[in-house]
Amino acid sequence: MLMSQLEQADRIVVADGGSTDETLNIAVKGAVLAMGAEGRGQQLALGARHSGDASWFLFIHADNELPEKWRESVARHMSRHPKSIGYFRYRAKAKGLWPRIMDFWVGMRCQWWGLPYGDQGLLMSKSIYEELGGYPEQSLFEDVALITRIKTRLGRTTLRSLKGHMRVDVSKYDDEGIWAQGLKNLDLLKAYRAGTDIEVLAKRYRDNL
Repeated sequence: MLMSQLEQADRIVVADGGSTDETLNIAVKGAVLAMGAEGRGQQLALGARHSGDASWFLFIHADNELPEKWRESVARHMSRHPKSIGYFRYRAKAKGLWPRIMDFWVGMRCQWWGLPYGDQGLLMSKSIYEELGGYPEQSLFEDVALITRIKTRLGRTTLRSLKGHMRVDVSKYDDEGIWAQGLKNLDLLKAYRAGTDIEVLAKRYRDNL
């Protein structure tokens, strides 16, 4: 996430689990730091707990880049669809055929199954977030668990696509290949749906990167 993109946000919370890059040096200049959580589910939940009196949350993964006019999209959703949960369209930050196929596949996943992932960003009111019980503090598929909860409790139509594409860094897939890694992630998702222990899946995921 580029801090400069969030200059117009009312409050920025960066949940960090021990990064060794420039994250903290950048974040300390304009964000609230929430330290100590290692898994992404724990980090997102921790960030929400440090949100102060914010009435809306926009959850963003650290390696994502917001659309240029993200503020307008967010404001439009907040005013027109206050009881809905928004997510941006997906765009892999890579050139070539496979990234574009991946973009298409993610779009179809959202349209057919109503399953946006957390790397597309999730926008929701604090009241809805609390009604859902917050982010599950698990090491993997915390976004799938939350989306499943949303569809079960509030209905699939609660999820709405926002205008603009979230640009997602896929460089960690360079060695394996974006499509091959995508298929492995799909296998992990199937195992998760079948009830495989989440820590077993998290280890398998880390070993595949």
